[in-house]
Amino acid sequence: MIEFSNGARVEFLTGSGALGYDGRGWWWEYPLRWLGILNPQEFTIVVKTLTLRPRKGNLRWYAPWRCVRLIPGGVVNAVGLTNPGIDWWIRVCYPRMQRMGLQTVVSVFPENEEEARAFAQKLRPLNLAAIELNASCPNVEHCEVDVVNHVRVIACALQEAGHPLIVKVGYDQPYVAIAQSLEGVAEAIHAINAVPWHLVFGAKPSPLARLGGGGVSGEPIRPFVREAIRRLRDSTRLPVIAGGGIYTLQDLHELWELGARAFSIGTLFLRAPWEPNRLVRAWRAYQVDETPSPTVTNSAGKQSNG
Repeated sequence: MIEFSNGARVEFLTGSGALGYDGRGWWWEYPLRWLGILNPQEFTIVVKTLTLRPRKGNLRWYAPWRCVRLIPGGVVNAVGLTNPGIDWWIRVCYPRMQRMGLQTVVSVFPENEEEARAFAQKLRPLNLAAIELNASCPNVEHCEVDVVNHVRVIACALQEAGHPLIVKVGYDQPYVAIAQSLEGVAEAIHAINAVPWHLVFGAKPSPLARLGGGGVSGEPIRPFVREAIRRLRDSTRLPVIAGGGIYTLQDLHELWELGARAFSIGTLFLRAPWEPNRLVRAWRAYQVDETPSPTVTNSAGKQSNG
């Protein structure tokens, strides 16, 4: 578990958008929620990544398969940050999440420092566990010049919101250097976002080739996640949130041993939405019975008990 400087404690987070924009899930998950099989209260809800203004992206709700495909053990997507924008979320979804009592993390994608400051101004009055800077969406163009400094500048601007900051990094980025540059700015590093298709499968054609190949999540990226967690543990003092291919109790145990102190579950909600809550409960029971609780310190000096 990680405790932030505002006292919020996070252990299990939903992957960005895994339960939609408001934690209730997507329409096909509503029956599971009504039956109590899917309980958003057991997670810190990370909302689907928002941009400052509405963004069309690639997702069309009437035909989601055009940019999201199931593959053996996982998913490949090229959603491309489709979203209605931060003002819509604040007006429509934030009040709903407050009424539900959900611990909320807003995932944002500012294009530049100016947009990051605008986000900070809009988010400052809200009751949030943290802001997550999505610095790593594999389906949009990124700054190619000095990405480490680019991410740090945006992160520093987002700090003006006064909320703890999580930064989500990608495997195809210099993620260790980014994490090191963010010590004293961010309070946790989230590794990793979906891995670009070509890094996972090489020259094998992607079903989303017309959209650039897409990003892979789920079982196929487990080796990439474990490598990233190990490298970050050895290179930075920032607490690490592990995300990618978390399906089983064994996955959680291995990531814990590698140094992760919180976990982000995403693809499992799509492939088997009745499983995430069962996994959370099994892990907590396992910890009570088997695992000591080490203490880690985040970049703001708060200690967090596992």
